[in-house]
Amino acid sequence: MNVNDLQQFFRSLSQPLSASGAKRAADDLERACDCLQPFGSLTIAQFADFLVAADEYARTGIVPTTGRAKSAGAKAAAKAGDPQALATAVEQVRSLYDRVTSPEVTYATIEAEVKRLDKQFKKDDLLEIAKAIGISGKLRTKKDAVVEIQRSMTERKESFERTRF
Repeated sequence: MNVNDLQQFFRSLSQPLSASGAKRAADDLERACDCLQPFGSLTIAQFADFLVAADEYARTGIVPTTGRAKSAGAKAAAKAGDPQALATAVEQVRSLYDRVTSPEVTYATIEAEVKRLDKQFKKDDLLEIAKAIGISGKLRTKKDAVVEIQRSMTERKESFERTRF
């Protein structure tokens, strides 16, 4: 399935909505279809990845990259345990943790952020990030920290969604 299929589905919903008097909803769907046009050939998964990257850019002003090698300076900073990068990451994770109950923050957003942290930081840095969002358990490995950060954010979102009426 690709974005063109999604557009067709939205258009098929738009027509009965318009006929039943829900003109605004029909117009919104038509607008969404028009905005999706440049992405028509992408699969739904590729488009979802794009939306995660766009959300990251909107939140941080940084265009996330994947699959590209880090520059020598970035590699050296990561190895040295760059305190500024860690402080920035802690602030971003705290911000995401605070906003995780918002509908704009998806599970894919959480997963993408945790993957970024896993790639960018070493064990000790991830332990600091975990502490910043209130994780106090005994974390022995980098993987434990990554799993616990993602679990904490996901559970917070799930708990909020369960209690919404």
